[in-house]
Amino acid sequence: MKSNAVRVLLAVVAAGVALTACSSSPVGVGTAATVGDVRITSKELTADVTEYQAALKQAKIPESQLQMPSVPRAVLLQLINFRQFEQYAARNGVVVTDGEVDKFITEQGGIQTIGPAALQRGVPPSETRRWIRTAVIYQKSLQKYGANLSDQASTQAAQQKLFEQMDKIPISVSHRFGSWNLQQGLIDENRFGTPAGGEPSAQPDPAAGQ
Repeated sequence: MKSNAVRVLLAVVAAGVALTACSSSPVGVGTAATVGDVRITSKELTADVTEYQAALKQAKIPESQLQMPSVPRAVLLQLINFRQFEQYAARNGVVVTDGEVDKFITEQGGIQTIGPAALQRGVPPSETRRWIRTAVIYQKSLQKYGANLSDQASTQAAQQKLFEQMDKIPISVSHRFGSWNLQQGLIDENRFGTPAGGEPSAQPDPAAGQ
């Protein structure tokens, strides 16, 4: 059975939980973004955007129906999110096994349910499992910091501790894709501070299979 806690977890993570990471210097030529000391190259982003758009076409989903102002920025936000959580996990001893990822997939109705939900969020099909792993890292991290996912107060307190650790991972974004905001993540400067992935509350709930 799909728990409400997991639904909240996925909705937050999928929207981009990179809420407090600090900014650093501008990125170099050929780089879309840097997360810590890891580059996301323009070539890598282009390949993922191409894959993502092909998957949308196969699924017969027009880009105009997606609640995101820009496909490249939405995909980039997810790539940043993955690396941010992976680096946090490595620094803080949060280990997620393949078995835990498999269990999560089974609990949520299988990849046939999660895959379409991930696509709606800007996740290329080849990155779906990585998206799920990020969600599990988030869940285990909240539990590490004392969260009871059915209790809002303890969850918020754990989130604060988590974000304090994630704040230690600097993020820089190429001006072509907007700028990085300490509170909102990737921002489209042309839309006066609109988050590049769309408003989280307007996004479908992956765990509900939407």
